Amino acid sequence: MQQHLQTLINLLQKNDLKALLQHYVDSSETENTTQLAFMFQQGEIKHANFDYYQQLATGFIETKGLSNSLITKIKTSSTLNFFTPALQISDNFKKTDQQQRNVLHYLFTNNKVLSTRSQPPFNYLRSMMLFGSNNALRDGLCQRDKQNLTPIEAYLFTNKNLTPLATHELTALLALIEIEGKQQAVDQTNYSLFIPTIGDIFQEQALVVTHELQRIVLIATYYAVSTSQVFNDINSIKK
Repeated sequence: MQQHLQTLINLLQKNDLKALLQHYVDSSETENTTQLAFMFQQGEIKHANFDYYQQLATGFIETKGLSNSLITKIKTSSTLNFFTPALQISDNFKKTDQQQRNVLHYLFTNNKVLSTRSQPPFNYLRSMMLFGSNNALRDGLCQRDKQNLTPIEAYLFTNKNLTPLATHELTALLALIEIEGKQQAVDQTNYSLFIPTIGDIFQEQALVVTHELQRIVLIATYYAVSTSQVFNDINSIKK
């Protein structure tokens, strides 16, 4: 076991909060990410300890800031749930890494497991917007990465999990599309630029493309075009 992690565990056993914070501050960004991952795992293993580890991690991040490496690690509903309090401070939902991507970009493009378990937590995020003051979350929804894609566009064109969203998640995504649309205009140039990308994903998965395919419907909804146009544009791509 790495020494910095062993030190963290020893201090946790002593419940020495002051020394824990100092150890975290003195550690490198890479070590911090490992330490936070350990606390997340401990909170998941024993639910009774979840709040303790969550509050500890939130305090660490509040003191030292949200690191770029952690932004890329928050990719699932469970990690989002654990780190939500930390993301709600200091406008952390808007903080971006070197790729100009925020947490939402990584949440929406997680391709690690192609199953319903890895689908983005659209309903969770929509609920946060409805029942709290989350201007940073709303603004993060509108941010563009180095490819000029918003988190929703990144999902539409690059998320390889084509399993249809559950009804409540689909409804939530449509609500998020509406929220984004009220904040800024859609960049129509992205449609023609990235249609080949989603076409490649369909081809890789040997998927029969139809007008009713959920991803086609969502792309059509986002760009306010017909499903027939999306269908025809994908099928017209020369391979």
